[in-house]
Amino acid sequence: MKLRIGELARRTGLTVRTLRHYDEIGLLTPGERTDSEHRLYSEADLRTLQQIQSLRAIGLPLGQIRAVLQTPGHDPQRVIEEHIRVLEEGLERQRALLERLRRLDVCGASWPDLLEVIRMSEKVDRMLETARRVGEEPKFDDEQKKYLEERRQEVGEARIKEVEGEWPRLMAEVLREMEAGTPATDPRVLELARRWQGLVAEFTGGRQDIGGALNESYQRNMTPEMQAMWSYIGEAMRALDGTKGA
Repeated sequence: MKLRIGELARRTGLTVRTLRHYDEIGLLTPGERTDSEHRLYSEADLRTLQQIQSLRAIGLPLGQIRAVLQTPGHDPQRVIEEHIRVLEEGLERQRALLERLRRLDVCGASWPDLLEVIRMSEKVDRMLETARRVGEEPKFDDEQKKYLEERRQEVGEARIKEVEGEWPRLMAEVLREMEAGTPATDPRVLELARRWQGLVAEFTGGRQDIGGALNESYQRNMTPEMQAMWSYIGEAMRALDGTKGA
């Protein structure tokens, strides 16, 4: 049985826009099309889509998901097992919070009890919010999407994979400097900011409208820790731009 994109969207709850985006970025490209070029999704495509959904639930961005699916020796069952682990961890947090709330006497509760319940509630709320937002795509218009696809062809798949691997390393270096208390104006941090700007420019081609859409998407998905890092590297970028203009 083969499904057209509209039917697949209806039966999975995904949007047609999401499925088209997956195709555009090479994440889920159906193997067949009708004579009129309508996408036809096979059982193998559905298996890939299930893996994408599990990897999103685990917390991977779409670029990393594509790299995982294309890795030789990729084990789909391990993805399922990791998805199960994440879900069980979330359920355990919710069950623990539920039990604490059932036992809580708000009027007679001590400060430590109230603080603990608030802390647990915040963790659960953050987890649910992250789950809701994970995988949300930047809102690019049709012209921007066309430009980015052309940009992708220009840069090449090999370089794209290099950049996808470079981002986590760069963020880890920024976090280390931030946690060590290094001023954002320190030469080491300015060099990190320079690398950050270079990676963004390589993706956007220097277009500020696309960079702005990326920023909005990132900030919607940020944890408080990531927001702190974002502010820190943003300060370094402003300092870097100041030195350029001097």
